[in-house]
Amino acid sequence: MRRGLRVVVWLVLLALPFTAAAQDYPPPGSDTVNDWADVLPPEAEARIAASLRAARQETGVQVVLVTMARIADHGGAGQRLESYAKGLFNAWGVGDGQRNDGILVLVATDDRSMRIALGARYDPVWDNAAQAAIDRGFLPGFRAGRMAEGIETGMDEVIARLARPFAAGQPAPAPQEDGTDWLMFPLVAGAALLIGLRRRLGDLTWRLRRCPVCGHRGLHRSRSVLVEATHSQTGRGEIVTRCPACNDSRREDWVLPVRSSDNDSSSGGFGGGRSSGGGASGRW
Repeated sequence: MRRGLRVVVWLVLLALPFTAAAQDYPPPGSDTVNDWADVLPPEAEARIAASLRAARQETGVQVVLVTMARIADHGGAGQRLESYAKGLFNAWGVGDGQRNDGILVLVATDDRSMRIALGARYDPVWDNAAQAAIDRGFLPGFRAGRMAEGIETGMDEVIARLARPFAAGQPAPAPQEDGTDWLMFPLVAGAALLIGLRRRLGDLTWRLRRCPVCGHRGLHRSRSVLVEATHSQTGRGEIVTRCPACNDSRREDWVLPVRSSDNDSSSGGFGGGRSSGGGASGRW
């Protein structure tokens, strides 16, 4: 009896490494944007998803964005971000299984860290290009408290610095050594600022218009979301224009676009790609 008990204990101990190695990763909700941290407005998510679909059709490279508050909330408790991102990449099979050229961008907002995980075909020199995309695209917006803008600008950097040159067979973009690379920062930051303020500036121009009732200048215009958009139907918002002089108020509907879906692209889905752990990380 005692010998049988020892055998059972040994079997349990032998099984422990395999149990520990089995990692439960969350299933993807989309093959483009998975905004589980809910930091992207619907219109920003739609723009990013459309950009990733267009880049995939152009280059064949699948780029997937994932946001989450903490990796611990999605099976990553006790793991380093680099290991978790690699495991998530391989669990989903990001990119083509023959070319292994996929890219996974993971942003953990409450952990204040992010990772760009690259497919196994990327040589280590591409890690520098991934780091440049993080440093010049994502982190300036994150450190300024503009998470959505940082993500949108950063994803453009990922496409420009990684997906396009790799697909074209070009060498990894080398960091500028003549001091001119710093000029990219104001350009990228300015573009992100314009994206974020475009709608707000449009609303502010109403302050120059006259009230149709009293003729006073300085109309105030604000927006609010009433019904969030989903993957199957549009959302609904309200735009209110008010005159501070006579308090005249006018309301109009605002339609939010349908959230992106992994069925939107004929080249969608995951192709079984794998990562060897290459990429780059950033903190803010």
